[in-house]
Amino acid sequence: MSVRRHRRDWEELAEVDPLWAVLSDPERRGGRWQLDEFLATGDADADRVLRVAGGLGRPARRARVLDFGCGVGRVTRAFARHFDEAVGVDVSAAMVDHARHLNADVPNVRFETLSRLEDGAFDLVYSRIVLQHLPRAADALGYVDDFLRAARPDGLVVFQLPDAIPWRRRLGLRRRAYAALRAASLSPGRLHAWGLSPIRVIGVARADVERFVAERGAAVEVAEPDDAVAGLASFQYYVSPPST
Repeated sequence: MSVRRHRRDWEELAEVDPLWAVLSDPERRGGRWQLDEFLATGDADADRVLRVAGGLGRPARRARVLDFGCGVGRVTRAFARHFDEAVGVDVSAAMVDHARHLNADVPNVRFETLSRLEDGAFDLVYSRIVLQHLPRAADALGYVDDFLRAARPDGLVVFQLPDAIPWRRRLGLRRRAYAALRAASLSPGRLHAWGLSPIRVIGVARADVERFVAERGAAVEVAEPDDAVAGLASFQYYVSPPST
């Protein structure tokens, strides 16, 4: 799967049903998320991270936080209550536009389309329900490498990934049907109404994540079980970056 196609899929999801694209609850498909309920999930996610981070004594300061794969900014705005500046980045320009509009009332947030992350720029780097949608496990780990580089040495990196995916789940029949019908010029809106989606789910075994992190001089401090994908084992990793 090409980077161009991956970006196109998320641009289309952002246009068709942006809140569902971020939190794909079957009961909320088709614009059924209530905004206050949706934003409350961002508060809960941020509070969870900061509770565990407090137990680790990291980050040392709360100047800047990065929300990677921010979608419409539901967690970015929650982090903004605890940090001087909250930055959200996303692969989809349409998602970034939604985020800017939705969070216009929050003065210390900033949203950008994805580009190279600045070295040592953030006290906390956070990403949940994002890396699992990339085309390959190597792509997910490549971004983990970027997170470690973008975090300050006394900061914290937090990201979520499913464990290994059962082969039946990897078939992705609805995703394959979406791709075939989209290639035949059917509209994203129609395919979405039919219950099809381009969203894929990948996984990386916990042992492979921990080995990858250790090879870069970082350390997994906590691997917390996570319920990001129904029916799949998943972990939210709390990682101390390399000291130098």
